[in-house]
Amino acid sequence: MMKPRERIIGTLEHKEPDRVPIDMGSSVTSIHLEAYIRLKKYLGINKAKPRILDIMQQIVKIDEPVLQRFSVDTRHLHLKPVTGWKLLPNGDYVDEWGIKYKKPPNSHYYDMYEHPLANATLEDLDKYNWPDPDDPRRVEGLKEEAESIYNNTDYAIVLSGFSECLFGLPSWLRGHAQFYMDLLIDKKFATALLDRLLEYEIRLARNAFKAVGKYIQIVRVSDDLGTEQGPIISPSLYREIIKPRQKKLYQFIKEHSGAKLLLHSCGSVYELIPDFIEIGVDALNPIQVSARNMDTKKLKQEFGDKITFWGGGCDTQKVLPFGTIDEVKQEVKRRIKDLAPGGGFVFTPVHNIQYDVSPEKICALYDTALQFGKYPISL
Repeated sequence: MMKPRERIIGTLEHKEPDRVPIDMGSSVTSIHLEAYIRLKKYLGINKAKPRILDIMQQIVKIDEPVLQRFSVDTRHLHLKPVTGWKLLPNGDYVDEWGIKYKKPPNSHYYDMYEHPLANATLEDLDKYNWPDPDDPRRVEGLKEEAESIYNNTDYAIVLSGFSECLFGLPSWLRGHAQFYMDLLIDKKFATALLDRLLEYEIRLARNAFKAVGKYIQIVRVSDDLGTEQGPIISPSLYREIIKPRQKKLYQFIKEHSGAKLLLHSCGSVYELIPDFIEIGVDALNPIQVSARNMDTKKLKQEFGDKITFWGGGCDTQKVLPFGTIDEVKQEVKRRIKDLAPGGGFVFTPVHNIQYDVSPEKICALYDTALQFGKYPISL
């Protein structure tokens, strides 16, 4: 039986390991707080309050006993924001970028409602209170954590913290509609903002790799570029403005860490996958199977020898929350059959497991992957 680290490395190199590797808790593969509390109770695991990683999505850091229960091959390191999420007197939150969030009545999530650069001019970029990527608190304790996982376990280590770097974050700072207009009618401002963010991410990466570079196998970056129907912006506009800056960041990451690069990009990104491959993306998440042109069989046939599919293991919009346990199992087997042959597949559902998914379905999801993900695939 292979060790988790070599299993992950093997599949990233498009070799068939002994079984399909399993991930939980890294690139948008976590669980909503409410579902996680129920899962821990169902499994009889301690009831300590879960640590929330993302206030907006209400996702948690997965506890070690849960990871072991589902034979998860990865362990995760998270770069730390300096100030974290600050609770405001009115119950809202603000993050270190100055973006504000509130939870609507009866909602299970927080929504952004204030964007600090919404009305900014080019001159205002110099006045904005940019977070400091060189603050040592961002990597505090990270080296010791990485060293312990690397030396005392056989798990593959995923480093996260480069979130929505060059498309999502600027749209959060400006507001989505305003940033999309910037890309078309105020390119001088858009490129100035993006170049500031690129500098920030490179400095952040440099400090991270000084601390943990020799221990990690995968670096996770993210930029949601797709809707359910296609790319948010035209491929030509993406190639003109976003892609060159992604390429600089991705090359820096790969050259300075030696790790594989995992990109999270939701939605229908079929048209952009050749671009991702060209700029050094080794693995793509989440493989949103319900989106246009994201059929797993088609994707494997066209790109399976060039990029690893990290996700797509079960539809999380309809099948997982609303299907029967048998339908969940059939969905898992279908995706394994499509994506696993020849390696290049890490099993995890399409997106974070949401608040309304039962513990029984979560167990069926991962147990089916473990049972039917053995090589050679014979489904």
